[in-house]
Amino acid sequence: MRFAEVSGPLLIEDIALDPRAIQILACGNTLRGDDGVGSRIAALLEASPPSEGMRVTFTAQLLPEHAELVSAADQVIFFDCSALTPAGTISVLPVEPAANSPTSFTHYLDPAMLLRLAQDLYGRTPAGATLITIGGESFEMNEELSSSVTAAIPEALDAVRLVCTAREHEKHQ
Repeated sequence: MRFAEVSGPLLIEDIALDPRAIQILACGNTLRGDDGVGSRIAALLEASPPSEGMRVTFTAQLLPEHAELVSAADQVIFFDCSALTPAGTISVLPVEPAANSPTSFTHYLDPAMLLRLAQDLYGRTPAGATLITIGGESFEMNEELSSSVTAAIPEALDAVRLVCTAREHEKHQ
């Protein structure tokens, strides 16, 4: 595979915007039990993408560097494990850009802040942004998912498919 040479900074105008592009940003720590479910979801979506033009990225946490990926997508789906909802519960929430820009980039950047950063740095946010979470049960130091989270994976994949389908339906109306 050959890569094009780029002279100077890479600008959003240089990124091919695909109106069908869906960016999945799956987060989690694979060494903290259920928090690693994002890795499993990312692998399953890469193996069998529910939508043409889907790009999947797994990361331990959201980073400022992800603003470029987010800005180039038509739709972004953030996927993470939640310590706040009951184990195995799937939540699907719309995400809007944060009202204010992040004031510091320490060890925490949430989806709304990342959307705002994409707007501030690249002048663009996706037409749609969604956060899908699975409630976690165990965040102990291990690489195994709990049975409740493992059992919820098919439902989580269905939620991703539904978001993709809804977005396609909206674009055709």
